[in-house]
Amino acid sequence: MIRMLLALALVAAVSGGAAADQGGDPPAGEAAVRKGTPDKFAKAAGDAFRAAVAADKEGDLRSALGLYQKAFAISPHPSTIYNIADLQRRLNLLPLALKSYETYLVIAPTAADKQQVEALIAKLEKTPGMLWVSTPPASDPQAIDLTSAYILVDGEIKKQPGVESHAGPYGYKEGFGIDLRGGEHVVDVVTAVSFGSSSCKFGPGENHECMVRAPPRTDGAVVFNASNRSLEVRLPNDANRRSRSEVRFDLPPGKQRLQLRDRSFECPTIPVDVPKGGDLAYVFVATTEYDRLERCRSVTVTQHKLHFAP
Repeated sequence: MIRMLLALALVAAVSGGAAADQGGDPPAGEAAVRKGTPDKFAKAAGDAFRAAVAADKEGDLRSALGLYQKAFAISPHPSTIYNIADLQRRLNLLPLALKSYETYLVIAPTAADKQQVEALIAKLEKTPGMLWVSTPPASDPQAIDLTSAYILVDGEIKKQPGVESHAGPYGYKEGFGIDLRGGEHVVDVVTAVSFGSSSCKFGPGENHECMVRAPPRTDGAVVFNASNRSLEVRLPNDANRRSRSEVRFDLPPGKQRLQLRDRSFECPTIPVDVPKGGDLAYVFVATTEYDRLERCRSVTVTQHKLHFAP
């Protein structure tokens, strides 16, 4: 197992320079926490290691990273992968840094600083990144008017109609930026006449563009979505009794109940108050339970009334 992880670490270390451009700007004031040159080291690896330390001290972090990666490829050593992780952290390449710190703990399981590294890993995993929600240009019939839209992430309202979209950074399309913890997120964009959704994933501290498209018109007073497609709602007035997630459909105004399905299981219904006058009921269902459970999983239900000015 350790040999397998070490082989993966070698691949990651050598290819990490190519991935370096995926990160954002380095955070200001990040201090180096590097280890010294190991006593027992192949000469070529030692030369690369010392050159990396010199480049780091001169502020040339990219060259230092490449030299450490060279040293690690020649002679894998815990101090080298630790310093690779430290540079990746300071360059804001946090997903790569996390992998390198984890590799350090694998090849140095009794390291004196094990608890400190584990605490640093836990801290880095919580570092927020930016999810940039965009849509195709107006020439695309599935483009969404983001200014008039609600943007919801994992069921939470992040933008309301009237807040204007703007030009994106990093060459992104015009859209709207949201600070979020890394992971996989469900992004819903709802207007008075359309609904689009996309599932977007990014790592800690990363910037990621999430493009959402929608049909020009999607009618209905209820929008339903879920954290995964195994959670569905039965469509009313459907002779085939189909169920779907990521859907907008119609229900009469007033108190209604939605039939929830979890894979092949019929689950407790969800009460929903369907508004009048062009407003929408938005329902988002999520679960963190294992999908092989032979029962309906426990879920959290988030609901919002989405108001659109006439």
